[in-house]
Amino acid sequence: MSDFFVMRKGHDELNLSDKLPSVRFLELNVGAPQLTPTYNSIQGSDGQLLQTVSFNSSTAVASFFIEGRNRSEFNLAKSALQRELYARAPIRIRSSDDPGKAMWVLANPTDINPLANSDDVKVDLAFTIVSGTKLTPFNSDELVENQDKLSFGMNLDLDNLPSYHFNSNNFNVFNPSDLEIDPYIQHHQLVWTIKGTGQSVTVSNATNGTSFTANTNLGSSDTLTMNGITLAKNGTQGGIDTDFGHIILARGDNNITITGLSNVDVTASFPFLYF
Repeated sequence: MSDFFVMRKGHDELNLSDKLPSVRFLELNVGAPQLTPTYNSIQGSDGQLLQTVSFNSSTAVASFFIEGRNRSEFNLAKSALQRELYARAPIRIRSSDDPGKAMWVLANPTDINPLANSDDVKVDLAFTIVSGTKLTPFNSDELVENQDKLSFGMNLDLDNLPSYHFNSNNFNVFNPSDLEIDPYIQHHQLVWTIKGTGQSVTVSNATNGTSFTANTNLGSSDTLTMNGITLAKNGTQGGIDTDFGHIILARGDNNITITGLSNVDVTASFPFLYF
């Protein structure tokens, strides 16, 4: 039997199948990616110019079977299911059939009524995928501890997993996602944690030409953090002269070089994104 997992922000993930024994999870089906293009029309010219393409929210449908011994038990199970899935903020869901791909969703209103002359029902609950894509329920630097969630189709060599912790000035960051990781335009999560000694530290991605520079002195006890496009030193933002750049991770291999730093200790942390 498959399991259905739910997590609210700031809380531990729970197995709905264990918490609600009267509710049996059947399957989770995810709709196609929803591309939203932006065009620009030029007066007097044929057609339109494509400006940008974003992946808009799509739909997922989770099917459950509620079994009650009487109407009171059915109503209790229905209320308990709604209590776990309906919220003012997005919740994260995933199934054991595809454990390495989760989604942040909002539940759409769905009536749950028992079958005629019965206290049972099969119900299809629809969700809006506000994250636009699926993502791993762990970040890249937590990959080794989450091997039980990996499966084929994640663009990973399961016998030779990549590392995301580096002690060199030149290294490769592998992005197995179905799309590039862009913390600026797409607001994707990407955190660089940098330790070492030096000044005017530059991180460059030779694969796509993106980079950022932090003009600050780093000692052996200092930590530089680039969270998306926000730079902090020892947890404090501001006061750092930068070139306002940022790193984008292309699909596949990314050749990263760090200059201005010795005794390098770097971690790249991001979730993998999938359609």
